[in-house]
Amino acid sequence: MSTGKLLILTERFYPEEFLINDLAAEWVARNWKVEVLTQVPSYPHDRIFDSYRNLLFQTTSEWNGIPVHRVRTLLGYNRSVVRKIFNYLNFALLTSLWCLVHGWKYERVFIYHTGPLTMANAAVILHYFCRKKCVIWTQDIWPDAVYAYGFKPALWKKLLLDSYVRLIYSCCSTIGISSPGFKERLRPYTGKEIHYFPQWTQQDISLPLKKPTGKMVFTFAGNIGSVQNLELVLEAFGSLQTDAAELRLVGGGVHLERLVQLVKKKQWRNIVFTGRLPRERMPEIFQESDVLLLSLKPEFSLTVPAKFQAYLAAGRPIFGIITGDTARMIQAYEVGIAVSPELASVRQGFLDFLLQKPERFKQWSQNAQELSQTLFKRENIIQQLNQYCQPSA
Repeated sequence: MSTGKLLILTERFYPEEFLINDLAAEWVARNWKVEVLTQVPSYPHDRIFDSYRNLLFQTTSEWNGIPVHRVRTLLGYNRSVVRKIFNYLNFALLTSLWCLVHGWKYERVFIYHTGPLTMANAAVILHYFCRKKCVIWTQDIWPDAVYAYGFKPALWKKLLLDSYVRLIYSCCSTIGISSPGFKERLRPYTGKEIHYFPQWTQQDISLPLKKPTGKMVFTFAGNIGSVQNLELVLEAFGSLQTDAAELRLVGGGVHLERLVQLVKKKQWRNIVFTGRLPRERMPEIFQESDVLLLSLKPEFSLTVPAKFQAYLAAGRPIFGIITGDTARMIQAYEVGIAVSPELASVRQGFLDFLLQKPERFKQWSQNAQELSQTLFKRENIIQQLNQYCQPSA
């Protein structure tokens, strides 16, 4: 008998700021019966949010009236790789146990896959024991991401990982990806059709071009970690020793203090660290910027960062220090400049922006806004997802 309920399985949920919040709110607004299975919120500061208790299992309805089932979080993941791995395994185990008891209550399950694929481990229980249809929307490709973080692909590890990836995707009736480049990488692990559902921006932040101030402002906004390859960006910009430009890094992360100390040591000028700011401040930050900067290590070339869509919506030219799908889109749709993550190329990229005429910036801005309202239009993407996720009335 159909219950008409949809369960969202996600590592991150409100009050943590992730796209799944917007999607869940949209489904509730459509009068869907939605519940969420996640963990106690702690990201990105690696500490439990105020007013939450880090219990083994608990259920609350603290947001939009959605029943939110939470499992305990193992803290310390920002300070220790071992703790991070144990937290991943902890989530996989506790959510699987929870689904073993409660999974039968739901008609469908939507898996918002960020981070390790182990977060979707409960799909095995839901598929084989509860006989439920699972839809997975993957934002991070496995096993590639494992190797990109430095784990050596020894034969036995590769065989183990490959088998696990095949198992998880075999338990999902519908497979969605957030980046077109993921399709060929997933093909060896599943014979099912793979659907492309790009991410969208949660804010309508289309902005006019910044008025000339005599200094061109380049802004990076987002997590500051090893993946973002920001040491290269700082070195390229710092080596210019120019007063015609300013580089702003907006955000926090495990590498923030390291980068701050690097700038002090090298005595690079016109580099500003704002720290982490509320999402509500981002339109203001983008308004003050001439160019928005994307940077990722080459190992993550298949990933289209979520900030790409926010940058497009803001209508700012994009400086992509990146390879792969994102670089190709920047070039094909003429929304900025993309260069390979090499020191000479990045330095030249900064110089190319400084030499551009205002008319070129205007054209880049218009192209970005048009792309945001077509390929990455929120309503269109959600409608596509609804075709596979909507439970019966």
